[in-house]
Amino acid sequence: MKIVERRDVPGLATLYLAELDAARRIEFVDTMEPGVPKAEKWVMMISTQAGCAVGCRMCDAGATGYHGNLSAPEMLEQIRFIAAQNPGLDLARHPKVKIHFARMGEPSLNPAVPQALRDLARESVRPGLIASVSTVAPKSPAIAPWFEELRRVKDECFPGGRFQLQFSLHATDEEIRHKIVPIKKWTLEEVADYGRRFVRPGDRKVTLNFAPGPGEALDAAAIARVFDPEHFLVKVTPINPTLSARRSQTTFVWTQAPEPIRAAAAELERRGFEVILSPSFPEEIESETSCGQLWSQSLKGAASAGLRAERRERRGYVTADSMAQRAEAWMQALDQESSRDRAFEPEHAALLVVDMQEFFLDRHSPAYLPPGRAALFNIRSLIEAFRRAGRPVLFTVHAHEGSTLDGSLMRDWWDEVCLAGSPGARVAAVLEPRAADVFFKTGYSAFSNPALEGRLRAEGVSQLVLAGVKTDLCVESTARAAFDLGCLTFVSADATAARSEEQHVAALRAMARGFSVVTRAADVIAKLSMETRKS
Repeated sequence: MKIVERRDVPGLATLYLAELDAARRIEFVDTMEPGVPKAEKWVMMISTQAGCAVGCRMCDAGATGYHGNLSAPEMLEQIRFIAAQNPGLDLARHPKVKIHFARMGEPSLNPAVPQALRDLARESVRPGLIASVSTVAPKSPAIAPWFEELRRVKDECFPGGRFQLQFSLHATDEEIRHKIVPIKKWTLEEVADYGRRFVRPGDRKVTLNFAPGPGEALDAAAIARVFDPEHFLVKVTPINPTLSARRSQTTFVWTQAPEPIRAAAAELERRGFEVILSPSFPEEIESETSCGQLWSQSLKGAASAGLRAERRERRGYVTADSMAQRAEAWMQALDQESSRDRAFEPEHAALLVVDMQEFFLDRHSPAYLPPGRAALFNIRSLIEAFRRAGRPVLFTVHAHEGSTLDGSLMRDWWDEVCLAGSPGARVAAVLEPRAADVFFKTGYSAFSNPALEGRLRAEGVSQLVLAGVKTDLCVESTARAAFDLGCLTFVSADATAARSEEQHVAALRAMARGFSVVTRAADVIAKLSMETRKS
């Protein structure tokens, strides 16, 4: 870890910008509560991801994009570094040191966080150490084991109230929650069920954090209907003036809670809840130590570029929110194209994710393809379903060695190409590729790498589900080549993307007419699930 920048705010905090490698920069913070000496209460805020994979509407970390998880040693190194900068304080004997895994990143999306917590607890006897994890509760079968492991870590390593878990719910209305946290996540009832299992005698209550925006209510009755005061407390926070909050027009700063919030808090207290109203401290906002803020100019610049890219995405032919509706229209348009119905056979199938690499998904790349991000959720869902069913999940990356481009015509045809070894030649980390399952290619078709055909034959694969980019180039070329090899392909209309809707639909139509079954991700997943239940 290399410290790139440092900012000192006397009497409040020291902020650090660190470089982990060429692609990953993180912030972490050594701070204290205003008016409370650091010798009495010491607070550290560390990062679990470079950027964030969620993209909440008020958080600038998500606006920078997601650039990978941190390892357990990389998380602990932030803590050790802060401790080394405070020789007058003894971390092992400090009466109260709280470590928030909350500066950048969604902890539950990083499998290394539980190990980092275990390692932190093992390093020395620290009776004053309190670990704190904040999560938006992403919902996925792949993530569920993380939460169960977190329960074990808390029980084994941080008993007696030395662990604080916070769910960043922000709202009780599910439609508003989705606008704030635009990913699939636990319902309030699922959060409540987990929280009741999480809290044992002597533990701290689970914190439910709400951050209502302008005109949004704190619904005391809805909270009390789902949660109980024995296991949960309620915290209400302002929305600080981040770049993201300004763009979404949701900044809501208050030093004294507005009357509607105070009234809802009083009602919750009447029902037995502990309620914390956490106001904005002007000095914290100015120093940019608060949740959702970034202080370094380089990361602010990345966030600003990310927000500009988001505007491009919203202007595109499809977004993550509109994908289901648009896919319905595409499928209707293709009704007359396919004259033959072919049965999907999960026991003979593999998933091939075509070119979902940073070259096309990084918002700063010259080849950035905004609709590709709209397909990410469905692709991730397909990956999880195939892995759950024990079926192969394979990836391609289009990249060339050196300036000669392997004698291909790509340089003549395209202004920009992806070079092997560059950041663009990495599959998007959110898809969790496994190195042995990634096939590099230099042509449009995935089968331009002959090793792919060998892998499919070795595993008895005779059907391929195709997802990825671009529908009209590499996906279609791969489907054509597979057909000639005797491998039936199923192309997911809502897990593929092209530069324009016209190109996307034209490619789907050509494939449906001649050599592929065009389907939707949910239909494939349903058939995989049915097969899994049978077995």
